[in-house]
Amino acid sequence: MPRPITGPARSLTARHARLVRPDRRLAVAGLAALAAAVTAVLAGRDAGDAGAGRTDRELAGLVDMHQGLPRVAGQVLAALGGPVPVVAALLVLAPLAWALRGGRGLALVLAGPPTAMATTSLVLKPLVERTRGDELAFPSGHTTSVASLAVACAVLLLGLAVPRAVRLVVVAGLAVLVVAVGASLVGRGYHYPTDTLGAVGVALAVVLAAALVVDAWADVVADPGTDPREFDPRERPTDVLPRAQAPADQLRAAASSRASSSEAAAGFEPGSGAVPGSRR
Repeated sequence: MPRPITGPARSLTARHARLVRPDRRLAVAGLAALAAAVTAVLAGRDAGDAGAGRTDRELAGLVDMHQGLPRVAGQVLAALGGPVPVVAALLVLAPLAWALRGGRGLALVLAGPPTAMATTSLVLKPLVERTRGDELAFPSGHTTSVASLAVACAVLLLGLAVPRAVRLVVVAGLAVLVVAVGASLVGRGYHYPTDTLGAVGVALAVVLAAALVVDAWADVVADPGTDPREFDPRERPTDVLPRAQAPADQLRAAASSRASSSEAAAGFEPGSGAVPGSRR
């Protein structure tokens, strides 16, 4: 019975493993589709609005960060989705992803979060045109930035050869961070609650889809098929691979072989014209 892979060999295997296990691809694709659907529903509902609906007013009333320590904490958390912290996080996460998950991890970090941020800022905000004050509000750009980085970290982490409890604790911590940033943006009056919810949907949909695409592309690159350069163009196909004989050809070849063996045993040399037992 083969022994399980442990130690450095297991770490190397995990580094080059798929971002999403094959048995979980359908579930991940379903989650990405659900997140995209939720974002689409919210976008359709709030398109062109300039105020908060009943749901937004009720949820925003639960978060008050306008005075004292909550105000300071909310401002700090809300700023985490700004350009400088996001660029710094990408600069740290990219080499870390390469070291832990190889080319697949690096591709995820370079493709997933930036695409989610661009989708929010360049596509959905101008398309939905929901405003708060004079600013486009849906989806929240700051929440998209933090959530997309958190989802990318979770995908990278869940494939590492570390104890399951450690992975779950870290992923839970990332989820709490995303919720805290979203709540701070609402509590400080920068966004409506549904703006942050739509941003989380964008992050999940885009980053998870990116992970599936990276895996699919890496699988093709890892096994591209037979390299045509391995064959000599001067050779005929029949010189490279022997042609399979038809059953009739095999029977004729076997009969010819038996006849040749009988003649050789009787002392007759094929092509000599000599009769067995005769003298020249």
